[in-house]
Amino acid sequence: MTTLITVPVTLPPTKVPTKVILRDIIATFLTEEWPSVEPESLITTYHETFANAHCHVSRPRPVSTPQEPLNLFIKFHKDTGADIEIFRHLVPSKQEEALFCHQYGLSGLSAKVYGFFKTQDGTLGRIDEFIDSRTLEPEDVEDATIRVDIARALATFHNLDTPLTKRPVAQFYEALGDGLQKYHKMEKLRTLSAEGGININNLIDYDFASRIHTVVERLESTGSKIAWCIHDIQYMNVLVRDRPKQNESKIVLIDFEFVMRNYRAFDIGGHFMQKMFKWFDEENKIADCRKYTEQEKRHFCEAYAAQWNEITGDEDTGEQVYVESEYGYMLAIAFDIHNMLCFMADENDKDPLNLLGLDKLYGEFVEQYDRFGLETS
Repeated sequence: MTTLITVPVTLPPTKVPTKVILRDIIATFLTEEWPSVEPESLITTYHETFANAHCHVSRPRPVSTPQEPLNLFIKFHKDTGADIEIFRHLVPSKQEEALFCHQYGLSGLSAKVYGFFKTQDGTLGRIDEFIDSRTLEPEDVEDATIRVDIARALATFHNLDTPLTKRPVAQFYEALGDGLQKYHKMEKLRTLSAEGGININNLIDYDFASRIHTVVERLESTGSKIAWCIHDIQYMNVLVRDRPKQNESKIVLIDFEFVMRNYRAFDIGGHFMQKMFKWFDEENKIADCRKYTEQEKRHFCEAYAAQWNEITGDEDTGEQVYVESEYGYMLAIAFDIHNMLCFMADENDKDPLNLLGLDKLYGEFVEQYDRFGLETS
């Protein structure tokens, strides 16, 4: 159900829902068994990120065969995250996102949507199917089977038929360039960096804005194809099913707040780049594992091209996709750097782990940019 329904609950000042509130939200949409569930019998977990908060809610199994799901996933939208000001005119509205997720869920490739709601205090949220799964770990992509499933899932997603507005890709890079320019040589960032004990002045002084336009021009020259891209392709947004059915993909893609048109290379290169990071780790944001090897990248791109061709009737080669992805790698890095600098400036963030992650991203961008000889082009 993707019609916005106002639910008769108000979140407390902390915005952390009680078990009663969670039961009442769910019971608005699942009306047979959930209304009679005792709130104290629920098992709940609550997590908060910069962009959203979310809950896993589980009820006891009834004596008779359950007619409604026992486990659900509830997302509470915040006023930040995908609503970063420079992208506000490009990203889907929350209702558009809910409709998109509903349609994608009907395909069997992602979670079903059970409800889209607004609380009395104005918080928007969504109730989704809970998928028995775990989040992708960097080491997982060293498994050829999982790697192929991710490639196929991305190629399928990129070719979705969706009612979302097809905006010109140039608008994304105009916005990204303007955003990066805003943080170029910003003194506040230097101060926060010094207070955090990690010097990222080289990053702050680096002119990403002009360089991403160079990358885009080079990518255009390859004939790179445009698709519906996820953008936020970090590994927490890729689920690995615990018990996939026969012939069912082990991979489920989630979190579509940033879905818009872009070069398919952005998501593919971003997937390769994200293997090096674990952004929600409390001890180290940089993954303790090796990078994607060239052989693994090429294997991924072959599987991606095969799935793309099967859907579209094109005759793309793995080599073609691989070349595109190498440029997309830099674009995805620049996007992450912008968003982290935005968070740093807005929230006065000086977490040394985040700063080290930023420095790692900067090093990867510079190395790739130099390797392609773009500095002298």
